[in-house]
Amino acid sequence: MKITIISAEGGSTIRALKNAVEILGEKCEIFFLSDNNFLLDGRFNLDSDLIHTRCGIGDYLDRLTLYSWQFLNALEVEGHIFINHLKTVYASSDKFKTIKILEKNKILTPKTALVRDYDDALKFMEKNNLNFPLVLKNSFSKCGLKTYLVKNHEELKKLTKNAIWEGKLIQEFIDFKENGVYKDIRVLVVDGEVVGGYRRVSSDFRTNLHLNQGYVEKLQINEEIGEIALRCAEVMEGHIMGVDILPKDGAYYVIEVNSAPGTKGFRQIGIDADEKIAKCLIKYAKV
Repeated sequence: MKITIISAEGGSTIRALKNAVEILGEKCEIFFLSDNNFLLDGRFNLDSDLIHTRCGIGDYLDRLTLYSWQFLNALEVEGHIFINHLKTVYASSDKFKTIKILEKNKILTPKTALVRDYDDALKFMEKNNLNFPLVLKNSFSKCGLKTYLVKNHEELKKLTKNAIWEGKLIQEFIDFKENGVYKDIRVLVVDGEVVGGYRRVSSDFRTNLHLNQGYVEKLQINEEIGEIALRCAEVMEGHIMGVDILPKDGAYYVIEVNSAPGTKGFRQIGIDADEKIAKCLIKYAKV
């Protein structure tokens, strides 16, 4: 058996997952899309029993990563098994589609709209009786990049100027600050089981660890948070899912889900998320 992890650029999670699969006695290969030794033509294929992709479609350097998305879809044509399935990878990459799926399944989310321009943003504010600050982000943004806290009309006009071409979301700002710092929640679900969770603590409302700011605190997951995370994984059809939650006044707002969650934060609090994910990949490779 061989499991292939597809990655654009590598990282600690990629190496840790490969190591975890090999410790469990199975072969694992990392395939880098930056490798110059292949050409994606009509005859290209991979020798693999299961593919776990750590990339999909996202917004980097003002462009969508269409090459990686087309690469994955070409392999799907060849009949490869993906965990997570590409349907799930796309749905979690498109933040507006994520919100739609969660809302449809009665999971609490911030009020959100996909806007074309400044006028749409004003309609959103009026319809929902909202004032500044508001969150504006690209629907395919990654790792906290291209996410802004908009504080006035001048900023809103500037950031929505090309919204129709950029897939811009406007969103209700949930002020989840506690004692002067922002503390959100990341929960990991693997194969229908809550593996663990932590609080991401930062002075910036963008708490993403990728931005190299803040730190993590271990979270004692209560029944409500656990049920929310499991429900999100279920409706997103995700075998491996990071669920991001904002706690506010006793309520829990889900803002995003991640089909390729990093494991660094879990390693920092003593949870072996890599082994859990590796066991999941091996299980479905054997099906």
